[in-house]
Parts: sequence; structure tokens; C-alpha cells
Amino acid sequence: MSDALGIITEILSEQFHVDRSALRPQTTIDELELDSLALLEFSLVLGEKTGLRMSDEHVTQEVTLGQIAEWIDAGRDLAETGQRN
Repeated sequence: MSDALGIITEILSEQFHVDRSALRPQTTIDELELDSLALLEFSLVLGEKTGLRMSDEHVTQEVTLGQIAEWIDAGRDLAETGQRN
């Protein structure tokens, strides 16, 4: 499990009480049945934990946890190489 996926899993299981067994890279937010307010809160907490700004296009009902993790990893890579604004 990538570090980013671990952060996602931690947030969803501890703060949103989602069963860890349901948290796989191919799981969509929709499958977790998070409503729009919970989705917004998840996005904000994820941003705080990673130091990256989460936009509406990155955290949607259709996106998978693996896709979110890939976006986080890519954002961190860019930040490390100094290419991020």
C-alpha cells in the first residue's frame, strides 16, 4: 500500500468509520456512500494531511481511492522537484 493510500485509509476508517476491508484502490467514493458534506470534509482533511490542495475534480463520487492516491503521489513528486507553484 502506498503512503498516500495509507493516509486515505486512515482518514476514512478513523474519522468516517468506514470498514477498512472496504477500502481498496478500486473502491469509489460513491461505493463508500459518503454524502456531499462528508465528501467535502474528507477533501479538507486529506488536504491538511498531505499539504496539497484538493480540488473538486480530484475528489468526486466517481473517483477511486487509487486515483486519489496517484494524484497525491504526483503532487508530492512535483513539489519535491520544485515544479509545483
